[in-house]
Amino acid sequence: MFSQVLAGNMTYWYSQQIPIQINSNLSGNANQLAVDSSTGKPDILYWQILNFLSPEKLQQLWNYLLTARSQFNPAHNSAGLNNYRQSLFTAPPPEIYSEISEKILGALISIADELPNSSQEIGEIEMQITAHNDGHYYKIHNDNGSPDTATRFLTYVYYFYRQPKPFTGGELRLYELAIKDGFYVAGDRYQDIEPLHNSLIVFPSHYMHEVLPIRCPSQRFEDSRFTVNGWIRVATD
Repeated sequence: MFSQVLAGNMTYWYSQQIPIQINSNLSGNANQLAVDSSTGKPDILYWQILNFLSPEKLQQLWNYLLTARSQFNPAHNSAGLNNYRQSLFTAPPPEIYSEISEKILGALISIADELPNSSQEIGEIEMQITAHNDGHYYKIHNDNGSPDTATRFLTYVYYFYRQPKPFTGGELRLYELAIKDGFYVAGDRYQDIEPLHNSLIVFPSHYMHEVLPIRCPSQRFEDSRFTVNGWIRVATD
């Protein structure tokens, strides 16, 4: 049902149990924020769901994390650029992948009528666990700007970390879209989203975004800004 796939320097879990179609008219408790007051339409579109995992599931995820430090490796950007990204990542085990992907699918159904390409079928969900520690960051990029990522249409980020929060910074900065020479680029306006513990953020993968630098004075792994993050692809068949 699940397979582990190497893609360049990255490793992802893929689910083989979908596609499903997300054309439901249900509305859920996800929040559509950053609405342009002059038009009433979304300016920088994203959804945020608080208290995403139950306390029991969150504790299971945390217990796994504390045993998996040796499995985390330095992350690289797909373009192979130096000084563009600093973080650690690993592929989640199948049980974590299964539980979180099912929760994400449920969240998508609840906001399906607001999604871009809402009549598309979901093809794959990619997932990894990422740790950002002291001095880590990810500069401006989007998530579907290359041929091998072109079918990604939604990006999701689930935040979790030790309480009380042992770091500062690490906000997700989403940029207003602009087009230059036929390509999406970051516009002048942006919105910073605080990485709230046990919250999920979903946004279109073509949005330009970055992770602002993290300050973690202890530099201990367990004090990192952790995410379960990944991408949702449209079906191609």
